[in-house]
Amino acid sequence: MANPPHIILINPDQWRGDVLGHLGNPAALTPNLDRLVETQAVSLANTFCQNPVCTPSRCSFMSGWYPHVRGHRTMFHMLQPNEPVLLRDLKQAGYHVWWGGKNDLVPGQFGFEEYCDVRFPGQQRGDGANRPIRHDLHSSNAWRGQPGSDTWYSFFHGKIEKPASFPPEENFVYDNDWDVVFEAIRTIKNRPQDQPLCMFLALSFPHPPYAVEDPWFSAIQREQLPPRTPAPHDWSGKPSLLKGIY
Repeated sequence: MANPPHIILINPDQWRGDVLGHLGNPAALTPNLDRLVETQAVSLANTFCQNPVCTPSRCSFMSGWYPHVRGHRTMFHMLQPNEPVLLRDLKQAGYHVWWGGKNDLVPGQFGFEEYCDVRFPGQQRGDGANRPIRHDLHSSNAWRGQPGSDTWYSFFHGKIEKPASFPPEENFVYDNDWDVVFEAIRTIKNRPQDQPLCMFLALSFPHPPYAVEDPWFSAIQREQLPPRTPAPHDWSGKPSLLKGIY
């Protein structure tokens, strides 16, 4: 290809398609994505996730395979060195590949040299560690609400309070995602001039526990939230996994 395009892949960890303003959710405030769709992007209203867990889904869209083709069914079955990976293909095709954020795609013990030119995992800064992504997220229920309450197993944390030690000019709680995004912006402004750029932003949010700081937390009009999809009254005939997740 004479003039290969630059490619930016933004992969939030969990994000339902029905929480986009331009797809009809009256409570969703997504002005930048809505504007992008109006000007130069395509939004697909009828696409479906290959797997509801992050690692199998990443393995699928980065390889072009369904997760069951080679057994990528859990968070412990990542893409192996002998399996196709889009990032590696682009790197071999001459792209400068910049990978920022989390992995959940390839086994880290094999290294990342084959897949990218720059691997930027991001770093917490100061009180950014107050983001409610906890080290005991999958091993403890201590951060959740009380059993029987509306917040038990809801993954809802709510509003993040800005630490008093934060600089007054910052209206956000700095965390790993902010670090990755700011570094990505710097990379775009200083990208190699002799190579096309492929940027993979593997962001951590929105990830449970769900939480955000102001001004975004208070911007949502709760009364405009669409009704929740009701659970089945009769679970017979449904896969047991569905009831277990519920």
